[in-house]
Amino acid sequence: MKNQNTKLKIFIYILLFSITYIILLLLLVHLEQKAENSSIINFSTAVWYSIVTLTTVGYGDMYPVSTFGKIIGYVFVISSLGVLGILIGSLNSLFTGMREDKYLGYKGTNFKNHVVIVGWNQFAGSIVHQLVNANIKVAIITKNRNDIELIKEKYNKNLVYILLSEYDNFELIKKSNIENCYSILLNTDSENDTEKLVHLINYSKLFKNPYYVIVSNNYELSDTFKEAGASFIISRDKISAKIVASYIFEPDVAEYTEDLLSSAKDKSEFDIQEFCVATNNPYINQDFNTVFFNIKKDFNVILIGIAKIETSGKRKLIKNPEGNVIIESGDHLIFILDDNSSKKIEKSFNVSKGSVMHL
Repeated sequence: MKNQNTKLKIFIYILLFSITYIILLLLLVHLEQKAENSSIINFSTAVWYSIVTLTTVGYGDMYPVSTFGKIIGYVFVISSLGVLGILIGSLNSLFTGMREDKYLGYKGTNFKNHVVIVGWNQFAGSIVHQLVNANIKVAIITKNRNDIELIKEKYNKNLVYILLSEYDNFELIKKSNIENCYSILLNTDSENDTEKLVHLINYSKLFKNPYYVIVSNNYELSDTFKEAGASFIISRDKISAKIVASYIFEPDVAEYTEDLLSSAKDKSEFDIQEFCVATNNPYINQDFNTVFFNIKKDFNVILIGIAKIETSGKRKLIKNPEGNVIIESGDHLIFILDDNSSKKIEKSFNVSKGSVMHL
C-alpha cells in the first residue's frame, strides 16, 4: 500500500509540473511573438528552448529578448538546477518500489493446483522440502519479512512463491492465487488452536474449493476442526509419539515407515505415492484384486489402498480393500514404488503423481 501512495504522489508531481510547464511555454510564446528579433516565435521553438535550458545543454541558438520573456527564461534556468534531480529521483523511487513489490510477492503468481502454506516456521520448512522434492509448487504466506530472503535462497523460484502478508489480509493473500490452489495448510505460528480455528472458518468461507490441512496442538479438537471445514488435521506430537514408540518395540517397522513417509532422494529408494484415476485409465472399471496383480506384474509396484470421493465431497480412504472393490474415475490409487516405476505409472495413467491431474 505504501508503494501505491508513492506512485500516486509521483503522478501528482508530474501532472503539476506538466501543467506549469505548458502555461510557461504559452506565456513565453505570447510575449516573444511581439518582440523584435526574437527567435522564439511559436510553440515548437519555445519547447526546444525550454528543453535545451532545463537539460543544461544551452546551445544558445534561441533565447528570449523581451523583459517578461527573460523572467520566464530565469525560471527555466533556475528550474534546471533541480528538475533533473527530481525526475531521476522519482524514477529511481518508482523502479525501487517495483522491485520491492516483486520481492515481497505483491506482483502475484500464476501457480495453479499448488499448495498454499499460511505461516512459516521450521515445521513448514520440512513440509516444503518434501513437496519440492516431489516437484509440487508451493505458495508460502508469511508475516515476517526476515523469512523471505531465507526462503528465496533455499528454494527454486519456479517451485516456491513467497508473499509477505498478515494472515487476515485476504485481498493481499489472493496474490498467491489461493482461489486456484489445490490445498491450504494453515500453519499459523500461534500456539492457540482457537485462533487457528478462527482462521479456518474465515478462510473456508472465502475459499471453498481447496482441501484444508490444519496443524493442531491438541488432537482432541479434530472433530471441531472438521466441522469447521478442515479435511485433515495433523498433530505433530501424535505423529512423533507413534514413530518413537514404534522404534522402541518395532524398530524395523518404524524405520520402514519413516523411510516411506519421506520423499525419495534416490531413484532406487521406495516411496508411497498416489495417482488419480482419469477417465482414460487402462485399469478403470476393474476390481481391486485384478488391478493389484496386473500392476505388480506390469510395473513391479504394490497397490496398498484406494481413496474414493464420496457424494458429499469427502475422501474415504480404504486400506487394503476387499478384492471386489471397483476402480472408478476420480479414485486415487496408493502405491509403494520407486522412481523408475513412478515414471512408468505416470505415463500409463497419463497423470502426475499426487491428487491433482495436471498432465
